[in-house]
Amino acid sequence: MGRPEKPIATLNLGLLALAGWLREIRTNAQLTYVELAARTGNAYSATTLQRAASGERVPRLPVVEAYAVACGQSLEQARRRWRHARAVEHSIMHVLGSAPRPRLVENAAELRAALREMYHRAGAMPLREMERRAGLGRLPRSTMRRMLDGTTMLSKDQMLAFLTVCDVPEREHQDWLDALSRVWDKRHSWYDNELFKNLNEPAEQNHRIKRKPPSGRGRSTSNAGAQRSQFARGGPAHRNGQRLKLGVTTTG
Repeated sequence: MGRPEKPIATLNLGLLALAGWLREIRTNAQLTYVELAARTGNAYSATTLQRAASGERVPRLPVVEAYAVACGQSLEQARRRWRHARAVEHSIMHVLGSAPRPRLVENAAELRAALREMYHRAGAMPLREMERRAGLGRLPRSTMRRMLDGTTMLSKDQMLAFLTVCDVPEREHQDWLDALSRVWDKRHSWYDNELFKNLNEPAEQNHRIKRKPPSGRGRSTSNAGAQRSQFARGGPAHRNGQRLKLGVTTTG
C-alpha cells in the first residue's frame, strides 16, 4: 500500500472529513494510487488522486467522483461530502443563513440572495463545470455570473437547470419557480399587463390596441420597455403576418 500518508492539517472541518473519507475508502478497497488511477481509466493520474486526499485544498468534484467510483462508493455520497467541504470553505467568505426561504421571497433582490446562498450551500461549483453538467446551452456560465453578481435573473428553464445541478431536491423546485414567478410579475407594470392581455385576444378585423395608463401615469413608457416586457412574457411578435410595433396603433 506504499508509505503512510502525511497527517491531514486543515482548519476546514468539511475538508478534513472529505480527505479522511477518501483515504478510508481507498484503504478498504486495498488499492495503491497507481491502481486507483488505472481504475479511473487513467483519466486522473496517481499524483492527482493522492493530492485529492491530502487535505491541502478541496479537490475538484470530478476527481472526487472518479476516486469514489473507483473505490466502489456511490456518486451521491461523494457529492454530498464534497459539497459540505466547499460549503464550509465558502462560509468563511459568505454569511449563510441571511437570505429568505424561497416561499418568503417577494422581490428580485431577495431571490438573487436566496439563489446565491443556495449556490454556496451546494458547494459553489465552478460555473464552467455547472454549464457542462447542465448540458449544451441550458445554463450559460455568463448568465450565471451575471445572476450571482445581481445584474440579471434566470429564466424558468435556466432556473430548473440551476436547481438540478445544485442537487436541490425535486420536491423543492416548485417553491423556487413560484418565487421566480412572483418576481417577474412585480417587474411588469399595469400598462404592460394590459397590453399583453390585449395582444393575446383573438384577432378581429379593425381591432385596435387601446392604451389606458392608470391615473398619475403619463404616456412616457418607452416602446423599448414594452417590447422587453412582451418578450420576457413570451407574447406574440406577429399577428396576421404583420410585425407589431408596440406603442403605435395598429389594425388587424
